[in-house]
Amino acid sequence: MAPLENNIQSDVIEIDLREVWRKVFKHRHILFSTVGVAVVAALIASSTAVPVFSAAARILVEGKPPKIVKVEDVIMPDYTDRTSFFNSQIEILKSHSVADMVFDDIGTYEPSGRRGKPADKLKDITRDERVNALLKQVKITPVRMTQVIDIRVEDTDPALAARIANAWTRAYVLFSSVDQLLQRRSELESDLAQQLKVYKDKHPVITGLMSEIEAINARISNERRRLSVDEKLPAGSLSGASDITNVKILDRAQVPVSPVRPRKSLNVALALMLGLFAGLGLVFLFESLDQTLKTGGDIESILKTFCLVPVPLHKADPSRPDAQPEFVSSRDRHSTISEAFRGLRTSILFSNPDLQKKTFLVTSPSPSEGKTTVSVNLATVFAQAEERTILVDTDLRNPRLHSVFKVDRANGITDILALGKTDIKAFIHKTDIPNLDLLTCGEVPPNPSELLGSRKMEDFIARLLKDYDRVIFDTPPVLAATDAIVLSTKVDAAILVVKSGSTHRQAALRAVEAFRAVNAHLLGAVLNMINSTDQNAYHYYYYHYGQNASSKSRSDKKKT
Repeated sequence: MAPLENNIQSDVIEIDLREVWRKVFKHRHILFSTVGVAVVAALIASSTAVPVFSAAARILVEGKPPKIVKVEDVIMPDYTDRTSFFNSQIEILKSHSVADMVFDDIGTYEPSGRRGKPADKLKDITRDERVNALLKQVKITPVRMTQVIDIRVEDTDPALAARIANAWTRAYVLFSSVDQLLQRRSELESDLAQQLKVYKDKHPVITGLMSEIEAINARISNERRRLSVDEKLPAGSLSGASDITNVKILDRAQVPVSPVRPRKSLNVALALMLGLFAGLGLVFLFESLDQTLKTGGDIESILKTFCLVPVPLHKADPSRPDAQPEFVSSRDRHSTISEAFRGLRTSILFSNPDLQKKTFLVTSPSPSEGKTTVSVNLATVFAQAEERTILVDTDLRNPRLHSVFKVDRANGITDILALGKTDIKAFIHKTDIPNLDLLTCGEVPPNPSELLGSRKMEDFIARLLKDYDRVIFDTPPVLAATDAIVLSTKVDAAILVVKSGSTHRQAALRAVEAFRAVNAHLLGAVLNMINSTDQNAYHYYYYHYGQNASSKSRSDKKKT
């Protein structure tokens, strides 16, 4: 088995690539259907989806200057407070408080899923539910390495999206201004407490500080009245910002023209890729579930034997109703099937030149796999090579050769063996094919296996070899009876016929193991009836095995 293993290893990459293509091509309808369904689904979803628009505003948040610290006599800025401040502002922008202010500014907010539907069919929702729905439409994103923040709003109404984004910036600016006023008041109150320790109440410093604190209190009260979430403010009331805040509006949101979703071209491209991957997955799933032998690679890797030749499926010709697959090698010598059987003859002749193989049996693991067709065509191509050939029907359970050649089944091999006839020539039928004779089955015996395994059978074969160059036996399927296994010990070689896409790998493996159990010489397997969709595989394997045979022939000649 070493030469076979070397062959497989040397071509494993090429065979694997061709096998992948063969599997995909075989199940291309599954692949195309899956891709088509995915693309159509993407088109329908994109066409029926409600367009979503995105509007963005941009603000600048100026943080406090970094605090100066001294570490081991080195003076350096500490940016910790600035980072914390900036992160805090982002969280403020995401807060429910700011969303409440925006809700009051725009008047109200109706979630997009409720718009355009009759009011009597809609369930009432609370203010908090509307504010939460509004908050979900807003995305706050800091611009990396800057103090700039993007406020992006998505909505099915482009004008409303821009309005919400701008209202959000105004609400945050006003919220920030109140925060600044509170901080300023706290600083003044602290300063006032310190000054009261030095000056009296009527001192100008004290009265100045108190006046400033009162002005800030008035301003805070005014801002709180404007920003109060409990008070219903008219739409557009948040129209301005305080002049003391550290927040600046860089860009106001514009009404978007094009939707951000759905993106039809992107959806179709993604569906195409998803459909392709899903289709390939289904292809290989079906292939993994299919346990039949389909290629020469299957025969070599699973059965550990040679694929002698792939044979294409014979298609009936309506113009020639009498054309039979058994006679394709004699009636259509230029067909690919005839060429395949001539390739089989070459594989047999050069498989081992040092071993003269004159007697063969042809069998299959199970019925209806084409063993009789292979037997007749193999005998035909040997006869066409000017070799005296005889085809013997040893399928003593279900004989067919007599009906193929349209001769009488009586007076066949069973009569010769059972009755001890010595005049073999009297039982032989001449055929229309030059150099090819036929010996039918005769009467079906009650003990076929005993008859084929008898000493009389050995003597019969020896007598045939005196008059013929090649003796080919058509035998029953291996798994149907033991006849082929019994006869394999008395012939030079056995040929196993498997039907592409039909023979189960376990059935073929059991047949091969049965031959090996009796030390029979299994020459290899014929991959029969390859479908037209696998013609590329046929041409490749024919070339591949032809090259193997030729190179082996040259190697053997060098050795001699």
